Amino acid sequence: MSFRKNLFKNVIVLGGYSYGTQIISFLSSIVLSRLLLPAEYGFVALITVFTGFINQFSDAGLSYIIIRSDYKKLFHSTIHFLAIIIGVILAALVVVLAYPIALFYKDPALILPTIIMSSSFILRSFTTVPFGILSKELKFNTLGMIELVCTVLEIVLMIIMAYLKMSYWSLILPSIAGNLLRIYMYNSSTGFKFRWLSMKYLVVGFRKAKGIIGNLTGFNLLNYWARNSDNLIVGKVFGTQSLGIYDRAYKLLNLALNVMSGLFGKVLYPSLKDLESKGGDSNKEYMNTLGIISLFNFPLSILLIFFAKPLVILLWSEAWIQVADLLPYIGILILSQTLNSTTGNIFILKGKERILMLLGIPTNLVIILSIAAGAFFSMVHVLRFYALAFVIFDIPLVMYYGFKKSFGFDTKTILAFWLPKVILSVSMIISVWMNHTWITAIFAALYLLHLLISQRDDIANALRYIKNRIRSK
Repeated sequence: MSFRKNLFKNVIVLGGYSYGTQIISFLSSIVLSRLLLPAEYGFVALITVFTGFINQFSDAGLSYIIIRSDYKKLFHSTIHFLAIIIGVILAALVVVLAYPIALFYKDPALILPTIIMSSSFILRSFTTVPFGILSKELKFNTLGMIELVCTVLEIVLMIIMAYLKMSYWSLILPSIAGNLLRIYMYNSSTGFKFRWLSMKYLVVGFRKAKGIIGNLTGFNLLNYWARNSDNLIVGKVFGTQSLGIYDRAYKLLNLALNVMSGLFGKVLYPSLKDLESKGGDSNKEYMNTLGIISLFNFPLSILLIFFAKPLVILLWSEAWIQVADLLPYIGILILSQTLNSTTGNIFILKGKERILMLLGIPTNLVIILSIAAGAFFSMVHVLRFYALAFVIFDIPLVMYYGFKKSFGFDTKTILAFWLPKVILSVSMIISVWMNHTWITAIFAALYLLHLLISQRDDIANALRYIKNRIRSK
């Protein structure tokens, strides 16, 4: 089977579960938004700004080490032991930070929920190596099933607890139950069990892992604050009500990242690793994959850009109408950020983790500064400045230092793929900002035309496949 067919077979397998998981999660937000207030979502978001930051240390590339290495059980046990130690240290750190976090926001009620949420670091550490093993073995059916089952459990518990008026606890406690179930299912699927090892094995494991741990952790930390400094600033400057609104809009961007780049990323890295081991052209297949993701992204982006208000009222009621002011910028970001977020897999595949980390310094610093500048004006300006900084600054740097210098693409291929997307995205951001709907529609139509031309071969192949399937029936 060709790489492309095998890739999309695995994407479809994992995607069936992943789309099911995301759809269920999205539908649950419709129910929960009628049971919980924006301020209750904002309360939890205040904590996750910090716990999410600390979470960047939890995996630290350990699952990638399992996929990339050819070592077996003893090495897996060593990395597993290392992951758990990291999880315990991070949980203790969150407990220590509980009071300073409450002090920062001037809300003592944050202390106990923060301490409870710290347990997730220990629980998730038990799944790092089993996840890497299943990914390396390309068992995406199992990975998808585990995530779907655990997510359903969490959502059911959230709705029950919210109905029982348990406020923000209904967003915190169900994740603990979900993580416990993940540990059981991952261990059952791999037969992997925890082993106590002497310190010498831990030292050897750390020596083999320290390169990727250091570089990926450095990049993840920078990237995290670039993507979450807006939550920190909105919560501090505008309050929990506004943060609840902002977080609701931003979750749609995360939904797209999880469905598109997250789904393809989980399949893409082990698949490209397998292709390279067989002497295949990973650059060609990667660029083709980005083009297909571009096509998939476009309908969702159009929905958010042009139908934000009716969508918000339909899904979350009038109480959340302020979200509609943010969604067009989320829609435009989806067009490019879902593509850009897959590049980390290729840096790791090429052994360029250090370049990935160094590249993250200027790109993420500019985004953080743009978010801070936007906060001087309004919550909407935060997202406007963020979107412009990402498209104008982040993408060009990744094009040059990533695609050209690190991945080896020629300049013509890079410009043909990325330049129209950058120009048209900036044009749409400005036209939405100026409230020129018809001009935005023209730029959106040009973007679609660009996609149809650049991906005409993939579209023709898809239509040919559908036609043959219809004939065969």
